[in-house]
Amino acid sequence: MKCYTQTTSKVGSCQGVALNLSQAEPTTKQLNLNELGDAGGLKFNGLRRWQKSTFEVVWVYSLLLVTLLCFIGSLTHLDRIFFKRNAGFCVRFLYTNLPNNPEWNLAPLSEEQRSVLDLILNQKFHYLAKGAHCFAFISEDNNYVIKFHRYASHMRVFPWLNHPLGYLFDAKRMQIKKHNIEQLHHNFLSYKESYEHLKEETGLLLLHLNRTSILKKTLTLVDKTQAEYTVPLDQVTFILQRRADLIYPTLDKLYKAGDLEKGRQVISQILHLIYTCCQKGYIDQDPVLRKNYGLLEDRAIHIDVGDLVKNEEVQSREQALGHVKEITESLKKRLEHTYPKLLESYKEEISDLGKNSLN
Repeated sequence: MKCYTQTTSKVGSCQGVALNLSQAEPTTKQLNLNELGDAGGLKFNGLRRWQKSTFEVVWVYSLLLVTLLCFIGSLTHLDRIFFKRNAGFCVRFLYTNLPNNPEWNLAPLSEEQRSVLDLILNQKFHYLAKGAHCFAFISEDNNYVIKFHRYASHMRVFPWLNHPLGYLFDAKRMQIKKHNIEQLHHNFLSYKESYEHLKEETGLLLLHLNRTSILKKTLTLVDKTQAEYTVPLDQVTFILQRRADLIYPTLDKLYKAGDLEKGRQVISQILHLIYTCCQKGYIDQDPVLRKNYGLLEDRAIHIDVGDLVKNEEVQSREQALGHVKEITESLKKRLEHTYPKLLESYKEEISDLGKNSLN
């Protein structure tokens, strides 16, 4: 399309030229709506892909976290099952973080003692029982028992594995800690007194309290699940003792076999054990005859030495006799109901001890 213009002015006139409007450039560029739509679509799709990618990462990490927690929970459950099957024994309980205490030092062993102990400890010891303060293991030849002191959690190596903050801030845990420390000193004092003054009455062969470097010997322990552990004896607290037969099963066996003479000897040995300890100034604070007293071939002994304490008041013969009667009251009742033919022997022994107390 062509357009002609004519312009007149005072200066002159100008013939216009034809303008081709179809070829003229637009003064402003038109907006391309299609391109805008495409660009917006790309941005929207990218956002959706980013959101999807983030969701997948979160989902994967959440799955991993749940799997890890389930795995830890399963291990904890299995550990508790194994712990119960193993009667609560864990070799970690034998090691302590407590410093050595000079009060618990003991006299060095003689060469003769070392030779005997080497023969005794040159064999495996198998799990026997769990006491109030110890784990007990019996030797393969059935002649000896070794008892390892079981330390409370705050006294063990790596104490933070159990109640890491409780013993620092919880009043109940702090009270438990105080009680455990007092009980430890009580037990160790009883162990030491028994070893130094009541070896015959307890059947003790060796006591080890503080960590040392003089034994230079390891011992193989076998737990209830037949797992084996090698324990360095210098690093643990233990008592080595002759194995004794329990009183009532022994009396049952003798009474059924009609061996009344041996039964009378057993009763006499029990009474004289308690009486002798009293004369030395020691009493048992946990005098349970059925489990804490035992019989060797030639004498009765205290199996549990953790509650033997010094008490000079019972050293007099009158006090000693009264203490013997008090502790053996359960034995007397057992004789009346189960072993009536041995009751007279008990009365005669008490009478003899009474006569001695008057001399």
